[in-house]
Amino acid sequence: MNMLFMIKHLFLFDWKLHKSAILLPVFMFFIVFAHIVTASTLSSLHVLQTAFLPWIAWTIIHHLHPLFSEGARDTLLPYYRKWFFIDSIRYTAIFLSMYIVLIAMILRHSDTLSPIVFIHHVSLFLFFLFFGMTLILLMKNFEYALSILLMYSLIEIVTKGQFMPWPHVFQFESFEFDPLYVSKVGLTFIFSIFFMSTGLFQMYRR
Repeated sequence: MNMLFMIKHLFLFDWKLHKSAILLPVFMFFIVFAHIVTASTLSSLHVLQTAFLPWIAWTIIHHLHPLFSEGARDTLLPYYRKWFFIDSIRYTAIFLSMYIVLIAMILRHSDTLSPIVFIHHVSLFLFFLFFGMTLILLMKNFEYALSILLMYSLIEIVTKGQFMPWPHVFQFESFEFDPLYVSKVGLTFIFSIFFMSTGLFQMYRR
């Protein structure tokens, strides 16, 4: 009972802190869901990876970004350690449930998906999460970091992951065990680890 009361209190706190922004992941979920209902498997996977996963990562960054500000290590961070476990459970439960529903809808049009697809989705989520965290720590501005993330995603979508001189993390071709796709997933994990290390180093310096 105390746990339920605590979780309710945290959601009310989120509403006071973020206002209507806390509902944006819900709106994105229904937008992606509406697309998947009528789209093919390939198109549905495109929307899931380019819209839903980066948006969920941004939502978590938005919730945590006050911790990345100057002085947070001595003020907010010790306090937040008390709530980190509960926050991890409630956000994991919410976003994982959304993801499972979307995947279940995609599987209506396809009997199965290659395991590499799910590995790719995990790598994409981690990439945008730690890339965004690193940008905030380096630029010291949440809005600038978000603008770069959105611009990167938009250019990748418009160009279908081609023509730009940077690593491409989205997959726009077939989702099978081809060497190019496997190497792309591996590269995305490498960049996720790099940005995580860079972000943790910046926080340690502060």
